[in-house]
Parts: sequence; C-alpha cells; structure tokens
Amino acid sequence: MMGTKTPRRQRLLQAALLASTVLVTLAPPALRAQEAAAMTRYQFAIAPQPLGSALTAFAQTTGMRLVYPASLVAGMTSPGLTGSYDRAQALGRFLSGTGLIYRIDGDTVTLSRAADPVAAEGDVIQLDQITVSTASGIATTIQDAPASITVIDSETLKAEATRDVKDVLGQVPGLTLTHSTGGKRVSFRGLPPDRTLVLIDGKRVNAGNAFNRLYQEQGIFDDIPVDAIDRIEVVRGPMSTLYGSDAEGGVINIITKKPEDVWTGAVSLDLGLADHSTTGDNKQLSGYITGAVAKNLQFSAWSKLSQQDAPEAFHYTNSEGTAKTVEGDQGARIHSYGGRLTWTPQDNVEWGAEVSGSDQEYLEPDGDHDSRNVRKYRLALTNDWDLGAGKLASSLAYETASNKTWDDDDGWEDPISYDTTVFESRYTAATMLFGRTLDYTLGGMAMYEKLNDPITTSGVTLDGSATTAALYSEGRYEVSDRLTLTGGLRLDHHDAFGSHLSPRLYGNYDLGGGLMLKAGYSQAFVAPDLRSLDPNYALSSRGNGCKPYSGPCIIYGNADLKPETSDNYEIGLNFQGERSSWELTAFYNDVKNVIGAQKTGEVDATTGYDIFERVNLDRGQTAGLEGGYTRDIRDDLRWTNSFTYIAMSKYKYDFLDTEFPVATTPKWNITSGLTWDVNADLSLMGSLTYVGKQADYITADELSDEEARAVASGQNKDPYFLVNIAASYEFSNGVKLRVGIDNLFDQQPSSTVTYREDGRLYKIGLTKSF
Repeated sequence: MMGTKTPRRQRLLQAALLASTVLVTLAPPALRAQEAAAMTRYQFAIAPQPLGSALTAFAQTTGMRLVYPASLVAGMTSPGLTGSYDRAQALGRFLSGTGLIYRIDGDTVTLSRAADPVAAEGDVIQLDQITVSTASGIATTIQDAPASITVIDSETLKAEATRDVKDVLGQVPGLTLTHSTGGKRVSFRGLPPDRTLVLIDGKRVNAGNAFNRLYQEQGIFDDIPVDAIDRIEVVRGPMSTLYGSDAEGGVINIITKKPEDVWTGAVSLDLGLADHSTTGDNKQLSGYITGAVAKNLQFSAWSKLSQQDAPEAFHYTNSEGTAKTVEGDQGARIHSYGGRLTWTPQDNVEWGAEVSGSDQEYLEPDGDHDSRNVRKYRLALTNDWDLGAGKLASSLAYETASNKTWDDDDGWEDPISYDTTVFESRYTAATMLFGRTLDYTLGGMAMYEKLNDPITTSGVTLDGSATTAALYSEGRYEVSDRLTLTGGLRLDHHDAFGSHLSPRLYGNYDLGGGLMLKAGYSQAFVAPDLRSLDPNYALSSRGNGCKPYSGPCIIYGNADLKPETSDNYEIGLNFQGERSSWELTAFYNDVKNVIGAQKTGEVDATTGYDIFERVNLDRGQTAGLEGGYTRDIRDDLRWTNSFTYIAMSKYKYDFLDTEFPVATTPKWNITSGLTWDVNADLSLMGSLTYVGKQADYITADELSDEEARAVASGQNKDPYFLVNIAASYEFSNGVKLRVGIDNLFDQQPSSTVTYREDGRLYKIGLTKSF
C-alpha cells in the first residue's frame, strides 16, 4: 500500500534548515572564483600549427570556451606555446601580431578584430572543451569532432538542482534511461544498456565484472560527487577503435577536476523525501578540495557518503489479468573516496598518482539484513610527457573488487573477486602533410584480468584469467578548408578467441554559416566475458536470462563463443550559432553474432530447470533519429530540447519466426526544459519529459505456444509525461541552496507495465564553496 509521509517531509525541512544554519554560520568567506581562475597557471605544450587548432588546444587545457567568427582565424598560424602561463598570458602570446583582441567573461573568451568587436550571428562557432581521449583521441571542438558528442560541463551540473548524474544524462539526444531489473540504466540508440562503456578520466570502470548479473551493480554514476566533476563527455555511437570491447552503443566519460594551485573546494548536503513507500528516500554528504602542497605539487581529494533507502514492492496486472508483485530496487549505503597528487618536475613532464575506492552495502526493505557488500579499490600512476611536437600519455592502473552476498542461514558467503591490471600508452601529435594539417594518435594497451566466482549453480568455482592486448591508430586529415576526414583501425588480441580488427571512417564537411555535415561508419565488437567462455560455469535465472522462453533455467558457458560485432552508420547536421545551436542525426546499427543463450533440450536433474548454453545468435537491428535544439531566448533565459526516435528495433532468434525488440526502449523520448536566471543569484528550472510506447512493442499474446510465450520485462505500453521543477539561490558567502520536486504530478506507466518510475520526490540541498 502507498501512503503519504507528511511527518517525514517535516523532518526533511527541519534537517535542511539546521544544515543551512550550520553552513552559513561556520563557513569562512568564499574566495572569488574569477580571481582564483585568473591566477591559475597552466602547463602548455602546443606545437606550431594553424591558429584555430592551437586555440582548440588552449580551450582543452584551460577548460574555457572560445567564441569567434569562423572566418576570423582562416589562414593564420601559431608559433605554439610551451611552458607555464596563466590564461591572459597565453592568449596574449597566441594573438600577438594577429590584429585580434579578446574579452574574458567568466569561462568564456570572445575574440574579434580590434576594429570589429562584434561577430555576426550565424558565423560564430563556440569551442567546447573536449578531452583528447574521448571523441577522437585529439583535442577538437564539438562540431569538428568525428562523432556525435554532447558535453555536460561543470556549469550545467551546478545549475541543475539534481545531484544524480543519470538524471542529467537523460537529457542527451540518443540516450535513454531504460527500466529493467535493477532500476534505471543507460541505453544508447536502442541498444541494450550493457553495450554502454563508462570511463572515468578516460579509463575503464572494470569493477562491474564482480557481479554475475551486471544489473545488480549500484553506484557506477554515483561514486563521484558532482562538485568533483569537471565535465561529462557523451559520445553517441561506437568507439571500439579507441576503446576496444563494449563501446558498441556509446561512451560516457566522467572527467574529474584537475588539481589546482589555489586552494578551493566545496561541501554539499543533499536530502530527498518521497511521497510513497515504493520510492526510496535518499541523503548524501560530499566534499571536494584541491590546492598546492608544495612547488609544482598539487593535490585533490573527494569523498561521498550516500544512502538510498530500499523501496517497497509494487503491484501490477499482467496481460492475462493476473495480479503480480515486483520487488523494488535494492537500496544502497555507499562511502566512496578518491585522491590525486600531480607533480610537474619540469614544464614538459607531469606525473600523477591516484587512489580511489568505495564500500557499498545493499539495503533491503523493512529493516532486513543487508543483502550484499561490495568493495572496490583502484590505484593508478600516470605520466604526460611533451615529446617532440606531440604528447605521450601513459598510465598503469590496478583495480580490485569483491562482492559477497548474505545468506540468512549461512551468513556471508565467500566473495566473488575480480582484479584487473591495465597499462596503456598513447601518443598524439600534429604534422603538416601536403600543406595540410594531419592530427594523429598512436596507442597500445595490455590488460590482465582475473576472476574468482564461487557463486555458481553447478557448485564449481570459476577461477579464470585472460590477457588482452591492443594496438590502435587514428588520423584526422584536413583535406580542404571545408572537408576533414578521420580514419582509425584497432587490432585486439584475446588469448581465448584470438584477434579482431575494428575499422572506422568519418567525415566532417563545413557547409558555412555555422553548419557542419557529419557522416561516418564504424565497426564495434563486444568480447565474451570470462563467465560466458567457461563451459563449467553455470548460472540460474528466474526468467529474464531465459528469454524468449519462460524461466527458470540454468545457463552454461561456451568456450567456442565469438565476439559480437556491429556495423554502424550515421549522418547528421550540426549548427552552432551565437544564440542557438541544433543537431539532427540519423543512425543505423546492424548487430551480428549476438551473445545470448539458447535452449539445449536438456533438463537439470536436480532442479528440473531447462538447460541453456551461451551461443552466438542471429542478428539485431536498430535505426532512428536523434536531435537537440538549444536557444538563448534572452541573456537570462535558455530553452533546451532533445529527442530520440527509434524507428526500428528488431532482434530475431534464428530458431523462431517472430522478431523481438532489441532492448526495452521507448519509440519516442522527448525532453524540453527552461532555465531562467532571474538575477545573479537566483535560477529557476523546469523540464517536461515524454516517454512513449515501447519501440516495436510485443506481447506474449501475439506469440504461439511453439514460439515460447515470454517477452522481456520493462516494455512500456502507453505514453506518459514526467515534470520536474527546481530552483537554486546563491548567498553572498558562497552557500548555494537547491530545492526541487521530481515527477511533480506523480505520473506512472500503465498498471500492466512491469516497472515503476520514481514517484514524487522532494529535494533540498546545500553547497558551501570556498
């Protein structure tokens, strides 16, 4: 039963008022952010090259945006810049002798000729900082990048009242928050969520393999506090050329803030209280700090304590009219932390040492014993070396994770453990070829992984390991003033299934007036994991793993599995103007050798369950459109929109006639939002999200008995809307107050649908910056 929890709402208000009083009373005066930024010195290693490319590298290094007419720097070159400079010194050297001037406004730099300080609308490009490791391995703007990219910068994250990264990601074109067992998960272009690769500072997050069911993992997006995030770069579409396996749908790179010379930081407290017991309350306390501890030695650290209460079960009615009960998502209590030391012994060399970890306790409703304990640790050494005309970036990382479950009779079971050691080195540089710029990347990677999993249905502990090595290269060539071509190739070798090649080709054509035509082809692959490759490993499933048949079943591994591959195509337009920007992209994904499971016809003698085996099945296809439109209606009013349309989502089992949807994603997903900066301190925000019917919706009633009357859970039957509102206010002493209501009208999908949205949730938060 769902009931109103007014007394708890009152406790939330009391707690928030108390926290506000403590923070406002005890917090020291805040340093001015602009003054701190102006004093910050950056290490530059920019080779001689066209001025436009050099300015792009400046934006990437400093985290600033540059706005200027597209024709302003045409034909100009830069002598390069090496050494330690603040941003004004660097700009002065870049623009010396060019006849250009600049104006700094916060994090934005506007360039113009001395006699023509105003640029014409429609001929303006805005340089958004893109890390050299996400979109192409080479510093570039969003328009010039050889991929469909969205950047969520720190200002956007600060403006949002939410402290949940997934909610912000839901506004990205082509990306959908799907609902299945385990709660919300991120899906690209109609592909399953496990085809999304998550990076932190350009490096893989490998701990998920400590779970024998990947949907069980909590905290992938929630470990790092928002105050420690510099930006989030989202690449829609495959990126196997740079990152190898799993980057089939897209890549999400969470980039943390670099250590700085000036001591700064923030402390945040956030609370959320739900109207109904089927949505869990949450609370979190986080902090971030950075500064110089000695000459050429900077330090940064963050920590976060959070708790998401376990919601109660909800009820629904299936297509046959039978009442069903679905357990709510598990709650979680998470303590995560991280730290980094950066040492610059000389201008062209930087060393880094990083440590991070988390301790996660999975909570059950009604005060039952914790169901799971997960611990993750990561150590890394990094080195950036300006070598010749380019940069050599290398890293050595060790990551370990353990996952133990609670048994009411036997207590804590033996843990699953998963360890990885990864070494990667990448060289990026620019050169001139036939009078035109060639940017290129050369890299190599070696990874050793080891898994020990005693939680098997067969009772046989899996104790396996694998070694993967890769070589890759990518080049971006300026064919003409308007046309740029990017090509890439990666060779991966796995000691279980051998070698695999991943090619990529992409073109950008400048149509003028701020409009860019973009099109490309890429091949992606997904390697079988250690469990899937072990024929002695057995995992039981109550139903979802047995599709398209009803469960339960037992699934065995298969040593003969091949990698899943996909051919992916996209074409689109991207416009960047002074007050507006928009993009529209069509995509098509053709997936082959899909890693799945198939019934063998045998039955387990002990349980009576059907036996399945991991196999490469037939194929799946998705196609659709994605787009976005942003308009600064006034200087203080911004309108932001995004949509994803899945025109086709078809997956066919080679032993059945019916086509099933590839993943549980809606046909239409549309988000529209307004942000109004009432004044320098107060901002108001609101958003509306339309969630459409499942793409290629199918029900068990449409299938014959011979076709196995079972379909995946999580399909939406009827469209519905979600409305969020929020406000933020920044006090003069550096304290920022955030309030909001998610799902204002408490909307839910049809009562016959097997998932529920979070119900109405009241949120309040405070951040003290110093």
